[in-house]
This record gives sequence, C-alpha cells and structure tokens, in this order.
Amino acid sequence: MIDNFKTDLVIRVAAVPQEELLKAMGYQKRTSANLERLQHVLDSPEFGLNDAGFDFKFSSEGFLRAMCTLVGMDMALTDQRITRVKKRLAEEKAAFQPYLWVDTGFKRKNQPLFALAVCEHQRYLHFPKGFWRLTLDRQLGRAQCMVREHVYETGGDLGIWGGIEQYSFYYKKDAAYLLARNGEVMGKREGPVPNQAIGSQELDVISSAAREAQQ
Repeated sequence: MIDNFKTDLVIRVAAVPQEELLKAMGYQKRTSANLERLQHVLDSPEFGLNDAGFDFKFSSEGFLRAMCTLVGMDMALTDQRITRVKKRLAEEKAAFQPYLWVDTGFKRKNQPLFALAVCEHQRYLHFPKGFWRLTLDRQLGRAQCMVREHVYETGGDLGIWGGIEQYSFYYKKDAAYLLARNGEVMGKREGPVPNQAIGSQELDVISSAAREAQQ
C-alpha cells in the first residue's frame, strides 16, 4: 500500500534545495549532521520520532513539524500522522517482547566471568519488531521455525555454553513453551529463565548490561 503522506513529504522536500530548507528551519549553514538528520527523517518509517534526537534547536517531533510546515504539508494530516506514530511507538515500548532462550544445561566450572558475560547474548534469540502483535499461535509457529534454523546454523553447539538441549519460547513474562531442537512443543515452563551460569552477583550485573547492549 502506498503511503501518501510519506510520498507527498518526500516529493515536497526533494523540490526544495536542502541548504535552503535547512536555512529556513533556522540552521545557519548546511552540515553533515543536519543533512543526515533530514535524510533519516525521510527514510525512517517513524519519521525519526523513535529517536531521542536533539540538536539544541529541535526535538525529533519539532524537526518533523518544522520541515512539514516549510514544505506546505497539510498540518492537520501531519498532526494525525504524528499522533498515530507516537501511539504505536508507545505500545511497542510497553509491550512484552517475546524471545527464545537457548538452554544448554550449562553449569559454570572455571569459565571466566567476563567471557560468559560477553557471550551471554548468544543464549537469547530475538524476533523482528512488531512480532508481539501476532496471535500466540502464529508467534509459536515462527518460534518453532527459528529454533530449527538456529540448530541448523549452529550445528547444535553454542560454543562456551555447550550443546543445545532445548529452547524456551517466552511469550510473556515468566511463561514459556519448551521446544525441542526440532521445534516440537514439549511442555510449558513457569518462572524466569533458569540462568545456571550466574555464580555471583557480579555476573548477574554484567550479563544484564551485555543483553541491553545487544537490543
């Protein structure tokens, strides 16, 4: 489906020299930073509203509004689009994001804490943006496919963590389906990820930071 609002915006912006547009928005000269920001807003499905952009002149929303005003966009439609995008982004942020946890039955022996923390992300498989909006049966079907693909790609071995035994598909907090290596559903699990690798509070903190850096 053609996005008329986005198409109209791109066409209108293309008709104005970039330096002229940026100057009218209050930028005294064209720089690589404001040029990149302009292009990012045009390329982004969310018009850059999902970024905490700020350059001492405009917030992300302020930048978009100023650009739309200067190229003659219908501001009533602009307001509607901004409201819709912000609502969708808020829903995305608040929703639980399903994921797969790779269970190798790992028990720490003498593996360095730092090495485990660096590799912690290998045990978490994430789904595309918006995956949580699918019905549970469709989520489960895709999770089963991802399991089979992951086993094929890794050969069933997760390096420092050892051989893969099974997967936990967390479709909501503290609730998961247990999946075999072939994707077959074996049962359910209640509670958080059984992280046997954590042998100390230090690794718990480092692992959390490592996972956040991967997202």
